[in-house]
Amino acid sequence: MHEIERHRVILSEVDTRPVVTVTYLVEMLGSSEATVRRDIALLDKKGLLKRVRGGAESLNPPSDASLVGRPYSVSQTLNTEVKRNIAKAATDLLTDKMSIMISGGTTTSAMAEHMRNMKLQVFTNSFVIADQLVKKSKCSVTVPSGKIHREQNIILSPYPTDITTHIFADMLFISAYGVNSHGVMETDPQIVQAVMKFINRADQRVLLVDSTKFQNRSSMIICPLSHIDIVITDDGIDNKSKDMIESAGCRLIIAGQQKQ
Repeated sequence: MHEIERHRVILSEVDTRPVVTVTYLVEMLGSSEATVRRDIALLDKKGLLKRVRGGAESLNPPSDASLVGRPYSVSQTLNTEVKRNIAKAATDLLTDKMSIMISGGTTTSAMAEHMRNMKLQVFTNSFVIADQLVKKSKCSVTVPSGKIHREQNIILSPYPTDITTHIFADMLFISAYGVNSHGVMETDPQIVQAVMKFINRADQRVLLVDSTKFQNRSSMIICPLSHIDIVITDDGIDNKSKDMIESAGCRLIIAGQQKQ
């Protein structure tokens, strides 16, 4: 991408959210970290944005800022079939009358189509999942109070305690921006906070991630991988990532294959 176009995209992103991270811009622009940092430094020098540690800040922060990360509409178009297979493998773990929690994300949202004929107690902060299950399933659905973030189709409560503290489930299903030896990662602190509210509220924690997520990095960690009981991914996963999952004591399920 040409420098002028990169600058246009960076300024556009900064205009829609108070802070944009270098990691996010590297992924969006397809440029190196060094290039993005140089672009930010130049735009800062021109007085078009403010350079901050790890990213760039708007000179006039929007009053209703978006969450950091890809919009749901964009993520939904990536690895679609793989995500469906992972979601199907996740719902294969379920039986009627179970209570489950599902965190928002395009991979976890794909579970809804496989749950239409099941009778489950579902607690979710995904607006998409709640909408689909209420319209097309026999499941009982509960959502937390909070604001609906349109771009991510997720409901986030601004309060440290909410109905989540009164919920306990048989299984929790979460997705993530990335996974490595440091743990399960996300891009926005509000999403991290929301998932952390869920993490100790279930007997079993299941992570749904396609194999590309093992290449992603972020500075925001939800929890160590050892806090996850089951990881479901696709057959694109490399041996190093397999070893990492098994070393953390997680059960590994490859969608479309028998359990590992």
